[in-house]
Parts: sequence; structure tokens; C-alpha cells
Amino acid sequence: MMQNNKRILFVTIPEKGHVNPMIGVAQELHNKGYDLAFYAAADISEQVKKAGLDIPIYFDAHPKTDPEAFLTKGQAFAEKLQDKKWMQQWIKTLLIDAVPKQIPALEKVVNEFQPALIVTDPMVYAAALVAENKNIPWAGISSSLNPITPEIWSCELTETLDLFQKEREELFATATKPQFKVSDLISPWLNIVFSTEEYIPRNLSQNDFSFYVGATFNEGNRGDEQGFPFHLLKPNCKKVYMSLGSQVYYHPQLFKTVQDVFKGTETQLIFAVNELMNTSFVEELFDNVIAVSYAPQLQLLPHIDLMISHGGANSVMECMSHGKPIALLPICNDQFLQAKFVEEAQVGKVLDTSNPDIESYKKQLLPLLNADTLEVKNAKKVGKSFDSHEGPKEAADLIAELFEKRKPLKPKKSLEK
Repeated sequence: MMQNNKRILFVTIPEKGHVNPMIGVAQELHNKGYDLAFYAAADISEQVKKAGLDIPIYFDAHPKTDPEAFLTKGQAFAEKLQDKKWMQQWIKTLLIDAVPKQIPALEKVVNEFQPALIVTDPMVYAAALVAENKNIPWAGISSSLNPITPEIWSCELTETLDLFQKEREELFATATKPQFKVSDLISPWLNIVFSTEEYIPRNLSQNDFSFYVGATFNEGNRGDEQGFPFHLLKPNCKKVYMSLGSQVYYHPQLFKTVQDVFKGTETQLIFAVNELMNTSFVEELFDNVIAVSYAPQLQLLPHIDLMISHGGANSVMECMSHGKPIALLPICNDQFLQAKFVEEAQVGKVLDTSNPDIESYKKQLLPLLNADTLEVKNAKKVGKSFDSHEGPKEAADLIAELFEKRKPLKPKKSLEK
């Protein structure tokens, strides 16, 4: 390596839920004078450049040819999620089967960019394998709360991972025995998670190796901002924002049921519905609904009173960081683990996704618009705990420390007994 090499390679999965947590950290490191590059299986240069990062973007110029195996969004994906065996194979394909082909592509990038440090989403196992083979320290920045999930919790995702644990470990047959928490590979160097100990205490998570740094975002753009008709937001009324993310959004019946819950009330609804905007679904929406394909969530959260989400980790943490209560409609994967966290912290409600019933939803949702409700009060307390952290700056400071010291970093706080 060159003696004055200040190069850091970011490796991520090319989906918003994985890219977004990386952006703020990259911006902070860029401001510190580090030379950065991004690598993903698909081109993410548009968002990275919109975030003000004029840096090299590497990606797989020859994407996978099996559209079903690498399906990640839309109506077809929503339908496939109902098939448990398909879902199990889908997880195995993305996390395990794809790794051997990812390694040479990533090695080529490392040989060209010559990073002194790799920062990766811990679900990209190839990044850790390449880093270890090249004797490069690597830091894991989780796009989920997998590292702080209690071992005793289970869901279909954890059951699937247990089913393929042998195959997963065999990927690392020539490396140090791997440590996993749910989908994430734990780094022996540095692990960062976007949460607070007030939301998820260490005595619950039993995690003594991850740094809790708060929210994923800073004051700058992260490249996913889009226009929104803020002028249509009505003053002096409750506002409910509903988004099912960028992958599992194709559930029109869930949006319609929520709409019916607030029928006849003064509540204004904001629906981020992605490709449903191109269907007849929008013709069935009431006058009190603002429907958009994609909402600038960070800019919208200060204006709303309640968020309804599928339970993506970033969405939950962004809502918590604004001190707003949340209602979850978990559909797949770690969304069911997010539901457990929300219930444990008593900051919201978990709705029955498989049985969208107006009356049962009404009993759970309407109290969340009352300032005296326990979940609303708890959400505000958790929001204050995020205010004591600087998110991307803290993460960047830790990465910079690892870069300089090249020794494993662990938090000083020990587990409560």
C-alpha cells in the first residue's frame, strides 16, 4: 500500500435501506479528508452524487441473469413472499449462493482502488472475505438492528438462517471462524449500529461489541430527496404518514384499510405508495389522502403525529429519532424483529398484516394520536436519547480511529448485570 494512502472503500447492497445509512458516514469521512469509493452490485452513483460525493463508484457491469432469484420489489415480489420455500431460497441466494461470484468482482475493485480500510454492510459477506484475504481491516455498519437482536428471539428469518447455517459457515472455511447475529457478520475490528441504549438496552441485546451511534442521518442531503407538496399539509389537524418501503410496498389492501380507519375524522393521511401510483389504486383514495410515489421521509417526519411502517430498520429508527410513535405492519425478514423491539420499548403498536381489519386497526391506531398515551410518551423519551448522539459523525470518528490505530475497537460500556 502507498504510505500516505487515505483510501476507504464502502461496500453496500444497492437498495435504499442499505445505501442510506452509509451516506452520512461517507460525507463525514469525506469532510475529514479521506479518499472514498463505493462498490455495490448495481449502479448507485446517482444517489451518491446527489449527496454531494464526487467519488468513484464501482458496480457490477454484468448483473445476474435470473430475474426471479434476484427479485427485490414490486407486485411479483409481494406475491412471492407468500411462498415460504421460495423466500427461504431467496435469502440463501442473496446471502450465500451469490458470494463466490461476488468475490472476484470485489477483488478487482480492491486491486484497482487500493483501500487501506473497508467499510461494509455486514450482509455482504464477500467484503469481509476479500478484506481478510488482503489483510485489510474492515468495519461493519449495520443497515438493520441485527447485531443487537436478543439471541432468544426468533422469526422466519432466523429459522431460515439456522437452516442454512452450515452453508454460511463454509463460506469462511479458510478464514477466522465467523460470528453472526441474524443476517449480519460481526467484524473483529469495528461494529456500528444506528440506535441508542435507551431504546435497546445492552442487557436486552447482550451485545458488548457494537457501538450505538444514534440516527443514520446528518443535516446534509443524502441523495434521495424528492419534491413533496408540503403546501397541501393542513394546519391544526393530526397527520398520519404511511410507507411500506421501497421493496414490499405492493400491498394496496393495507393502505385501503388504514384509509378506512380514519374515515370521517379530521386526520390527514400521507401515503408513499411507490409504483401503486401507476395503478387504479389511487382513484380509490379519499380527499384527505396525499399520495406520492416516494416521500422525503426525513423532511416529512417533523410534520406528522404517527408513522405507519412495514418495519424497515431505517424507517423505525428515523421515526424514533424524531420522537414519534409508530405502528408496524411487518411483512418479511427482520421486520418481525423490529416489531418485537417496538413492543419491548412500548413506543408503538404492531398490526396484524395478514388480517387487515378496520375495527382492530382502529383500536390500536387511534390512541397513538393521543399525547397522553403511554406509547406516545415513551416515543418522545426515546427521541431525546437520539438527540444526545451525532450519528454519522460518531460513526466516522470511530472509523477514523480504526484507520489510524489499526486495532480492534469495542465500546467501553459493559453489559448490565
